Amino acid sequence: MNLEPITHELDRMAGTPGIVGCALVEAATGLVWHTSGHAPTGERVWEAAIDYWRLHERQKEHFTVLGPLGAAVMYHARGVLAVLPCSTDPEVLVVTSAAHRGVDWTAWQRRVRALGGLMQRAA
Repeated sequence: MNLEPITHELDRMAGTPGIVGCALVEAATGLVWHTSGHAPTGERVWEAAIDYWRLHERQKEHFTVLGPLGAAVMYHARGVLAVLPCSTDPEVLVVTSAAHRGVDWTAWQRRVRALGGLMQRAA
C-alpha cells in the first residue's frame, strides 16, 4: 500500500479547527501506522484508545438495536477522544484528540470515510 497520500491527508486533517492530533491505528494489533498533531498524554494514547473500540466489539450484541457503531467518543476533563472506523481490510481506526468545542463531528466523520476510500484505492 502506498501510504504517502494517506499520511499526507491525515496531516491535513490534523489541521482542522479543534483537532489536537490524530492517528491511524490498526484495530486488531494496536499498531500505529501514522500520527499527526499532538498526542494529549504521550504517543501511547493512540494505541490505548482502541480498547474503547474493542470493548464495544466484545459487547456489541447488546447494542444491535442501535445499528453499527459510527464512533466511540469519550469526553474527558481536558479534551475529547474519538475513535472512528476508517478502513475494513485491514481494520484501521482513526483515533482523534480534540478540544471540547469547535469540532464539526459530522464533517469529521465524512473526512474519515473519505480517508478510508483513499486507503482502499491505494491498496
